[in-house]
Amino acid sequence: MVEEADATEVKMEERKYVRLPTFLERGFLDLRNAVIAQRICCFCGTCAAFCYKIDILEGEGGKIEPRFIEEYDTVCGQCYAYCPRTFLPQSEIERRIFGEEGKGAERDILGVYRSFYAVRSKKEDILKRAQDGGAVTSLLAYARDEGLIDCAVITTVDNQWKPVTKVARSYEELKEGAGTKYTLYPGVIGVRDAIKGGCEAIGFVGLPCQIQGLRKVQTAEQPYDVGITKVKLLIGLFCMENFTEALLDFVVKQCAGGSLEGVSKFEIRGKELLIYEKEKRRIPLEEIKSYVGAGCSVCMDYTSELADISVGSVGAEQGWSTVFARTEIGEQVVQGAVENGYIEVMNIEKIELESIRRLAGRKKKSGMQRST
Repeated sequence: MVEEADATEVKMEERKYVRLPTFLERGFLDLRNAVIAQRICCFCGTCAAFCYKIDILEGEGGKIEPRFIEEYDTVCGQCYAYCPRTFLPQSEIERRIFGEEGKGAERDILGVYRSFYAVRSKKEDILKRAQDGGAVTSLLAYARDEGLIDCAVITTVDNQWKPVTKVARSYEELKEGAGTKYTLYPGVIGVRDAIKGGCEAIGFVGLPCQIQGLRKVQTAEQPYDVGITKVKLLIGLFCMENFTEALLDFVVKQCAGGSLEGVSKFEIRGKELLIYEKEKRRIPLEEIKSYVGAGCSVCMDYTSELADISVGSVGAEQGWSTVFARTEIGEQVVQGAVENGYIEVMNIEKIELESIRRLAGRKKKSGMQRST
């Protein structure tokens, strides 16, 4: 009996420190006090995507934020458990996602990965619209054509560059998501829309915080069927920080005619935000620091470490993307896209990853300092 008691105590101690996402007697008020009121909400949309009692609405002072829309808080624990800002048991989530395959993979400050490449689309129509080689759009196109997914949750923009979530089911719709958007948007709510729309194999493209939220839902110990098993492929984007929608109000003042309709793309290069219209305009990043999302301050993930595939422009030549295949399905998609003519790849020497490692290290250090 003593041995059994000791084993139980050890197990409880492990759970105490691992802090698995599990069924908790906590409600939206706890989430509001711990995350929203503390200004560390990353605006990922995970809470609203998997709880019909939460929506993303205008709050006090006109700020858009998660809000409880029912009269009675049932303290079911879903929103608190799924939020990537309440707690994030990184090592336990990695163990559950990567499992045995993690043993054969590389592991460093960039996370677990099986292989890495410089990638560029071989589809001319994608390259015409794409940024940094169109890797994401082409990978999604291959996964859809191969039947690995039947839709992809992507982020598009309206004519004023405000983000809009779209459930893309066709090749043409996938192309609408090409290009980088630099304003925060609760993209995970698109997973809710895809599930409601009858999709059975969902691909998702998003930021590190959004990937974290979805992985917490996938690995959670809880009694609810929220449809998360239908999410089959996660493509994560490199992200140092993102900006509030107020950035667009600032940028529009720099553009011809006071409108963003003539802008073809935005791009961050070095220490500048580049705006492409008839003439390329440059804004020093120092001038837009005040628009960085408050929730970005505690984030320590630059390369979307929990994704199946991670994609970013740093580390590759201009017009190409750096791609990390992290899981078996991620590597299957990358290799299949190469073999079937969707993308071309170049090998990247490990030494060329140093620029990515420096940025990843900087973000981890900054996030750790601000979260303590």
